Amino acid sequence: MKYMFNQLTLKTKLISLICAAFIFSVVVQYVYTIHMINKEFYHLSSQRFKDIAELVSTNHNLINQVSNPTSDNLHAIQHYTEQVRQLASVDFVVIFNMQGVQYSHLDKSKTGQQLVEGNEQKALQETSYLSTAKGTLDDPITASSPIYNDNQQQIGIVLVGQTRHKMNYLALKSSQLVWLSLLVSFTLTVILACLLSRYIKMLICRLKPNQIDQLFEECNAIIRTVKEGIVVINQNGLISQINDEAIRILHMDKSKENIIGKPINTLIPNARLNEVMNKGIAEYDCEQNINGMVIVTNRIPLYVNNKLVGAITSFRDITEIRQLSKKLTSINRDADALRSQSHEFNNKLHVIYGLAYQDNKQELVNYLEEIIGNKQPELDEISQYIKEPIITGFLNSKLSRIKELGIALTFNINGMIAPISNHLVIHHLITILGNLIDNSLDAVHSLADKKIEINFTVQNGYFYIEIIDNGIGISEKDVQHIFQKGYSTKGDNRGMGLYLVLSCVDELGGNIQLFNLGKKKGTCFKISLPLAVLYREIS
Repeated sequence: MKYMFNQLTLKTKLISLICAAFIFSVVVQYVYTIHMINKEFYHLSSQRFKDIAELVSTNHNLINQVSNPTSDNLHAIQHYTEQVRQLASVDFVVIFNMQGVQYSHLDKSKTGQQLVEGNEQKALQETSYLSTAKGTLDDPITASSPIYNDNQQQIGIVLVGQTRHKMNYLALKSSQLVWLSLLVSFTLTVILACLLSRYIKMLICRLKPNQIDQLFEECNAIIRTVKEGIVVINQNGLISQINDEAIRILHMDKSKENIIGKPINTLIPNARLNEVMNKGIAEYDCEQNINGMVIVTNRIPLYVNNKLVGAITSFRDITEIRQLSKKLTSINRDADALRSQSHEFNNKLHVIYGLAYQDNKQELVNYLEEIIGNKQPELDEISQYIKEPIITGFLNSKLSRIKELGIALTFNINGMIAPISNHLVIHHLITILGNLIDNSLDAVHSLADKKIEINFTVQNGYFYIEIIDNGIGISEKDVQHIFQKGYSTKGDNRGMGLYLVLSCVDELGGNIQLFNLGKKKGTCFKISLPLAVLYREIS
């Protein structure tokens, strides 16, 4: 039964439920209404019978005729009561004297006969009354009134009444309007149920209830499984949705049930969702410190049918992003190293193949001895003075790339770089060196005489980095904005490198300086980093 109900369309369910509720209420209302109508109708009819009886009993001609019951007078009484009966729409008007002899009757054959037991006998014992007791006229409702002569002596009785069958018919006829109104109401209810179901279906994108349930569960599953924190607020600034990842990243000690419905500003004071909602402008890739946790967040206003209804933010722990960046950097470094070595060994193989093809054995032996015994002095120097293997491997790949591009490299190291235990510091150093070296490569790539100088110095508690190129330099206008996020002189979708360099230098407590070496003579970046921060243990 439940399965069959679930398979019904929304329209059918609405009409069925509304009609069932309507029919139940209508049945109860009808029974009560008909009962009250019948009760009031019987009361008014009984009172009308009594008034008719009293009116007839005070008729002067009738009094004289009852006082002198001659044949003509009895005929006149019968004629008069028949007229009253027809005009008053009652079933009978009966006149009889105090001895129970009937002077008029609906059945003329009973005129002049003695009363039988029933309401007529009761009328002889009481002056006036109302009665619904059974008698000879099919369970009638009757009213009686005494007839007095001029000397105030009772000389007879007037009995007026109607059968219950006729009364029920009249009562049912008077309730036909109720049936009509109920039928009209039921028709309107069905029409309104159809319109309501169509409106609701439009609101829910014409989805069936089971499809809505499935879609809701799918959305909840997506929110639970994404590796980003998600928080949604409504237009009143109250949290309407939050996933478990957001609670974990923000280190909240409350359950989801205790967070939903709370103001965003009380739980996440600087979330800026209210500002985004009020301005209606999205914010992307913003770094933010919330509850001591540095995150990268996107904030966008939430629209439904072009109406602003709230805002949503998605964010991720910047440490996790940096770990991913570290992996990507390592992959890129390895790729650069492999590419450089591939080009280098291919060139050497071509030379070996040429010497072997020419059968020049002595030159081939000399060349092989040179290859086997030849080591780049820069690589020896890196390995001797930089003991951090990740930075050593990274510099090896970059220097190989510089050699591959035919750039004259000057590399100097003064001081020892010991292994660094803090992986976040290593990530920052690779970000700084990688972006500055890449910028130098871009600066000299179009020159015939390409030169890059890299200097490392460790002294007085600081690690100094100096990277110099002989490119065209940076204009004074660009120098003012070169470290801003998204600002670039190289085209669209650039401008992140130096912004990341400045961010990493700031997090390491260092300082960065930019110098132009004169018109079209190149650029020099100087960075100083405190060793105390580089070798600080992970907390």
